[in-house]
Amino acid sequence: FGSSHLGASPSGRRQLATGARVLLCVSWDFVGIRIGRFLEGRSFTLPASMAEMSIDNFNLLCGKAEGRDKLARFFQYSARAFVGLSSFASPTAGSKLSMVEGHARTAMVQLAGARRTHRWCKELPVIQSIAKSFAIKNPVDRVLDLLQKVSLATFMVVDHVGHMKQWKILPGGKRAGAGTIQLGLKFFCFSNMIGALVQMKKFFALAASQEDTSKDELSCLKTAFKHVLLVLQTAHLSLLCQSHDALVGVAGMITSYMDLKAQWPAAKAAAVPAPKTIAAEVAKADSDEKGRVKSS
Repeated sequence: FGSSHLGASPSGRRQLATGARVLLCVSWDFVGIRIGRFLEGRSFTLPASMAEMSIDNFNLLCGKAEGRDKLARFFQYSARAFVGLSSFASPTAGSKLSMVEGHARTAMVQLAGARRTHRWCKELPVIQSIAKSFAIKNPVDRVLDLLQKVSLATFMVVDHVGHMKQWKILPGGKRAGAGTIQLGLKFFCFSNMIGALVQMKKFFALAASQEDTSKDELSCLKTAFKHVLLVLQTAHLSLLCQSHDALVGVAGMITSYMDLKAQWPAAKAAAVPAPKTIAAEVAKADSDEKGRVKSS
């Protein structure tokens, strides 16, 4: 818009900003009405494989390091989504929206730093699993698996280097802490690209089989969808291909919710009574018969 005639003058830019706000409000109202109609008269429950929503199960979720990480990640990207959405309103300095946007930005940065602190040593299982990739017989699958694991481990190691640069433990050099972290995120973006390709390859292989693999196919599609959303997020955060904080924030909330579902306690299987044997039935019949004889 900056190169257009309308956006060249301050009044033109104000008109564009006003039009964008009106369009956003109308679109938001339309989406809200559609969601309201969709939810009307519907009831939603957790999947059968997940335990009920309760404080006890929430405590179990928070008792796991991975569960706390994904929960923090959900709020981190929720804050990013709010920062992105509030930018459409162009809040003036000193306004309530500007103040809340500043708080959301602070929460986003602090949560990202806290999660980065607890990311140390998570690369060790990934590095250990690299040797298993060489045992894969299919050469294409072997290369894809190696690329995914090596790039993921590289991301974590580079992220640690950027973290130590932020702490001033290592000198900044040509790349400061933020620049090194963005370099690591590029490797993470590549790892998720490979992950999406692997899942789609599995999906087409399952679809071509003669057996009923609908559940496995759906699982592959869900995982591929998560990898695609992660590519969108990391491409933006690494400055490889920037989109918008609102879009990245919503994508991050979706992937965080998917990860939280995996960390939520599983529902306890109902106790299945042991099958009655013929001997047990005969013994019970004899016992009942003796009881009737005594009573008579």
